[in-house]
This record gives sequence, C-alpha cells and structure tokens, in this order.
Amino acid sequence: MNSKIEKQKQIFSLLNHKFGNLLDDQELPLNGPLEEESVAVQPADQDRLINKVYNFYKSIIQNINGGLITLDLDGEITFVNRTAAGMLGYQVEELHGASVDNLFGDDPDSRKCLRAVFLPGKRFDDREVTFRQKDGKTKIVGLSASPIHDENNKFDGIVLLFRDLTEIRHLKMQIERMERLALLGELSAGIAHEIRNPLAGIKASAQILEESFGVDDFRYQIVGRIVREVDKANLLLKEFFKFARPTKPKLKFHDIEMIIDGMYLLLAPKMQKRNIQFLTEFGDDVPQAYVDEGQLEQVFLNLFLNAIDAMPAGGNLKISTCKKRLRILDNEKDRMEVESDELNYVIVEISDSGQGIGPDNLKKIFNPFFTTKVEGLGLGLSICSRLIEENSGKIDVASQPDKGTTFVVALPSFVHN
Repeated sequence: MNSKIEKQKQIFSLLNHKFGNLLDDQELPLNGPLEEESVAVQPADQDRLINKVYNFYKSIIQNINGGLITLDLDGEITFVNRTAAGMLGYQVEELHGASVDNLFGDDPDSRKCLRAVFLPGKRFDDREVTFRQKDGKTKIVGLSASPIHDENNKFDGIVLLFRDLTEIRHLKMQIERMERLALLGELSAGIAHEIRNPLAGIKASAQILEESFGVDDFRYQIVGRIVREVDKANLLLKEFFKFARPTKPKLKFHDIEMIIDGMYLLLAPKMQKRNIQFLTEFGDDVPQAYVDEGQLEQVFLNLFLNAIDAMPAGGNLKISTCKKRLRILDNEKDRMEVESDELNYVIVEISDSGQGIGPDNLKKIFNPFFTTKVEGLGLGLSICSRLIEENSGKIDVASQPDKGTTFVVALPSFVHN
C-alpha cells in the first residue's frame, strides 16, 4: 500500500487479530538458569510476550497526560492518541488522514512553527502556539516536535507532543494585570496626595473670598462654583485612594450567599423599578470564603449596579455559586505559603442579559479611569479588581455585545496571609 495511514491500520489490525485472544495472566519462565535449554521459548510464549509489550506501550501512548500526533512528510496525520483528539474536540477517527495544517492557528507564530516542524532534524520543546479546535475556537498549547527516522536512519516523519496552556496563560495574564494595577496604585497614591494639599489651600482661600461678597454679587456665584469644583476633585481623589491604597482586609470565614442576599435587599427597590428579575442558583456544599466581608460587599455592590445600568429596559440578573478546585501559580503559592498546587475556591458568577461589552472595551474595563458611562469615574471595576486581589481571589469577565455580561469571582475558602 502507498498510504502510510493504511499501513498503520493494517499493522494494528494484524496485531489485534493475532494477539487479541491471548491470556495475560500467564508468565514466561524467566527465573531459571540462563542455559540454552532453559531459555528456549515456545511460539505461544513469544506471542504472549509480544502481546504484553504491545498492550503496555499502547496503554502508555493513549493515557499520557498530553496530546500525541504523528505525521508523514506530507503533513498527513498518521496517528493520534485519545488525549489529543479530546483536547481538540474530535473523535480519533476524524483526525486519521487529515492534514495537520488544519490544526495550527492562523497567527504568524503558529504558521512559522508549522513550517519549522518539517525541517530535517529540527527539534524544539514547549513552543507556545495556537491550535484550532473542531468548533473553530483556538486553544493555546505548549508544542514539542521531534523527527522520526526509518530503519535506514532517513527522515520519515514527525511526532508532535503538546499540552494545554490555555488556563495557565489566562492565570498569568490575570497576575500580570493585578501586578500592573498594584504598581500604578502605589505610584498614583503619591501623586494624589500631593494634589490634595493645594486643593485644600484653594478651597480655604475661595471660602474666605466668598464671605467677603454679598449674595447678589456675581463674584459670590463664581467663588461658590470654585468651592464646588474643589469638592468634586476631592471626592474623585477619595475614590482613587480606595483603589490605590485599600485598607488591609480583616479576613474571616463568611457565608457568600448571605452577603449576596444582603446586597439584594439593598438594591431590590431599584431592581423592581427597572423591571429586573433577580435569580439565584446557589450550589450544594459551597464552603465559606475566607475574605473581608466589607470589601466583598463593596465588590458585589459595584458589580450589581453595573449589571443594573446595563439593562435600562429590564432583564435578568442571575447569581450562581459553586465550589471548584483551581490551580495556583508558583508566585501565588509562595505568597500564600500553601503546599498544594490546587486549592478550593468559591466561584460566584454574576450574569446580566444587558447590552454586553465589545471586544475592544473588554480588554480595558479593569483599567483605572476607563468608562463608557457619561457620569462615571472609571474606578469601580479597578477598585473591585484590587480588592479581590487583596483577598487573594481572582476576577474575570466574559461578554458579547447584545448578549449580556458575566463576571466570575473566585474567592479562597482556605486560610491565607
């Protein structure tokens, strides 16, 4: 046969037919003296040994915690293990004989990596590329490639090993964002403090001038305007200090669902006025979270108000909770002084059926002073992100225009510093 995939199928079919009915509980007599007469192996014993070796390596390949794909020099997939097919959303049979070109993403780095795979003798480890799944979505993977040689040591194919890096990449982006916000907060806090001093002087001087003018004097109105504008600036600085230097959290175990119910009672009249339905889906056996209750109330209040503003014509505000084990990065592990790489978190999803957020704005919503509201300061979500960070939690968002927005808050249910 000319097709390598057909040759492979024929080999596997032959092995399964020849060795499929052999018993695995029989052992070869390998503990006797190594003499010519004693090591003579019967054909049935040879078949049984080959079958065990075949099944052993087959089990390893199919069950390793990573995807394995082999290619011929034309880029045709000759073998794929179940892990690889599952990660990409395919059945194994769908990938046999397919072109590997269909799996690599369209970004320049992924296409460059695809070309490098077919260079004779080329090897690389943990190259970060994107793979396309069956549903069209992309997945970030760490790819390693090695050449395959035939019995004459000629370049005959490629073996690809890859592992899913999507979650790790996402966690790294969250950590980088939090570190960037923390640095910006420390820098800006000093600047804001210096601004408050001259503002106080301006206000005091304006109030003295205000007292020297009569109520009917137009200068009285102008000076009064100066005082009001200074008060607005001071209010902005106070809000900014909440982001830049939040108070140290007073950590205790709290029932998240009780905090959510408290926020609902506070906002229920406003929701009824806006014709917004408040829906809850609290999971079973959700543990208490180790957080600062006041800071968490501030986070939920801000997220609920944003959801209400996103539904001017009414809609649904749904809150769901569950327990989940999440992976933490090494720098988080050192900061928390915990041993495990995975810890229990309380997951809170806050979903609205409102206007949604465009992809360009979605990348900026946690940045200080970014807002799409006419009267907004743009600090609400920045403060939420900072407070969640102070409580060793995580916050993320998913949204599509005209399809609503979901904020996901992960709160630790373990004791941490």
